[in-house]
Amino acid sequence: MGCNRRAKHDDRIFWCSRRGAGCVSVLLYAPHWKIGWRLVSAEDVWDSHHLGGIPWQVLANPAHRFFADPFPISWQGPTWLFFEDFDHRRGKAVISAVAFGVEGPESDAIPVLEEPWHLSYPFVIEYGGELWMIPESTGNKTVSIYRADAFPYRWVKEADLIRDIVASDATIASYQGLLWMFTTVREGAVVRPSSRALYLFYAQRLLGPWRPHACNPVLIDPGSARPARNMVIRDGQLWRPVQDCREAYGKAIGLTEVTRLDENGYQQVVRTILRPGRDWSGSRLHTLNRAGNLECIDGSALMLRCLAR
Repeated sequence: MGCNRRAKHDDRIFWCSRRGAGCVSVLLYAPHWKIGWRLVSAEDVWDSHHLGGIPWQVLANPAHRFFADPFPISWQGPTWLFFEDFDHRRGKAVISAVAFGVEGPESDAIPVLEEPWHLSYPFVIEYGGELWMIPESTGNKTVSIYRADAFPYRWVKEADLIRDIVASDATIASYQGLLWMFTTVREGAVVRPSSRALYLFYAQRLLGPWRPHACNPVLIDPGSARPARNMVIRDGQLWRPVQDCREAYGKAIGLTEVTRLDENGYQQVVRTILRPGRDWSGSRLHTLNRAGNLECIDGSALMLRCLAR
């Protein structure tokens, strides 16, 4: 079927949607995600607890690829945005980057890290005067760390921080003298799927050794376990964005206050739930991140397979 008659495709998508997701998947790439960005000078989502204000713009991507998991960082000058760059034709993702200037993106997506396995969630952190990345590597069953060498174009694997683990979205924060790693772990039928069980690890330095928390998993809750990007400290209190996966993966974001974090216990309270709507279209929302004046989110998108050829 050709793609020069868009109205017929729209009609067919509606017709198929009443007969199950299998028919729709023939026409649409699924899942398909999009990155939203905006430049803010003062108040951001953490201040307002809503998505309104300056309109979100969508980072342009080729039709057969989607961009997700945005991690911006300002380093030695310009701000760079790192993200999952998934190619539907290959069925796997690499980590790519885009430079941002005072008006928005200043480059096309540049691949900066690829492995034989799927990569996503490129958590980036400055530590010891260098820049590091911990991409999600569940296909390799490790939490691995890479060091920037000729930033931002080359990354060298430095170590496996944790081995023999299927850990998603590892996110690190420095809090009260220790480094804390938050991640969800897939381990047996009791805690499946992987968005349910929050595990903590702690260390005195970035390269470890990383020790498991005595109470792991510290939380089993599909609504607030899985990290949704960088944590922030406001008025001395640690906050973390979390993925609300109760209805579906990455359905919404919770803004969560950490009320206890030490070697013997963990507690948190979800204060706000952010959902797609008037300010951000689509059916899902699963990222919140900021560096400098660049604020980013991501969520669902629709892409006809025939438009992506």
